[in-house]
Amino acid sequence: MAAVGRSLGYFPRRRKATRLQKRKYDKQTTRAYTPAPNSFQLIGQVFSIFKKYWRPLGGIVLVYLILNIIFASGFSNISNVFAEIKLNFQQDGKWHLSEAFDGFGSLVSNVSIGSVSEAASVFQGALFIVISLVIIWALRHLLANQTIKIKQAFYQSMTPLVPFLLIMFVIILQLLPITLGSLIVATIVLAIFTTSTTAMAIIVISIFGLAIWSIYMLSSSVFALYIVTLPEMEPRKALRSAKNLVKFRRWAVIRRVVFLPLFTLLAMAIIVIPLMLYADVLVVPVFFVLSMLTILFIHTYLYSLYRGLLE
Repeated sequence: MAAVGRSLGYFPRRRKATRLQKRKYDKQTTRAYTPAPNSFQLIGQVFSIFKKYWRPLGGIVLVYLILNIIFASGFSNISNVFAEIKLNFQQDGKWHLSEAFDGFGSLVSNVSIGSVSEAASVFQGALFIVISLVIIWALRHLLANQTIKIKQAFYQSMTPLVPFLLIMFVIILQLLPITLGSLIVATIVLAIFTTSTTAMAIIVISIFGLAIWSIYMLSSSVFALYIVTLPEMEPRKALRSAKNLVKFRRWAVIRRVVFLPLFTLLAMAIIVIPLMLYADVLVVPVFFVLSMLTILFIHTYLYSLYRGLLE
């Protein structure tokens, strides 16, 4: 019958796939991909990249460190913050273990929220964007087995600056549920409920839900930062591509993304807390260098995850 139809120029119509059938097909196609590396495999890849390309990557971090000291007063800001922490936490002229843990947490929180002057905060933000573009450009070329120079990385990586800033703006919007939303929820709940226990329980549950919402959105948008740096890539297309990249794999990606700050904080604590206990004069310079290296570590980890999702 089909042969007769073809001989007469007639082709039988095919039923259009339903949305459920399309989703099932997409899931099967996604499962056919090579599984993305787990968190510890990604950590191993990061250190392997550092070992192989330590000269150009180390040079980029060194330039960033110098620019941060000159234009953003990075070292002096950390020194001032640590001096205040010593006054608040240190007793009897020495650190105890519990005080060292509290002091480290206070140091990280004060530095991360930017307890510096307005001008220094602006310079730090600008330097972060510049060095992010430089690192992404360098990683893309180094992992393609191309030889690069540090000067070349700074010169040629600024082309996608505007699209990159637009993706950053989208990420800031996606952080609003956990930042602004949690503050609004806490204010409303405290105004309605007089019982502190009930209010606290509602606030914790609400903040947890808002955090999940932000993380869910960020789990795709963060990869748009790397996609948008490709030649002739538009921000909307980059966001769409990033969403398709994590499709049906979003929760696996979220686990790997959430692992990153936990591992980073743990590694910094293992280094900094013993210094606070036995050689606190080294805390400021070591913490400053670790802060510079953290940006390189984060981008290398996420870029490795991005490459793993493409395979």
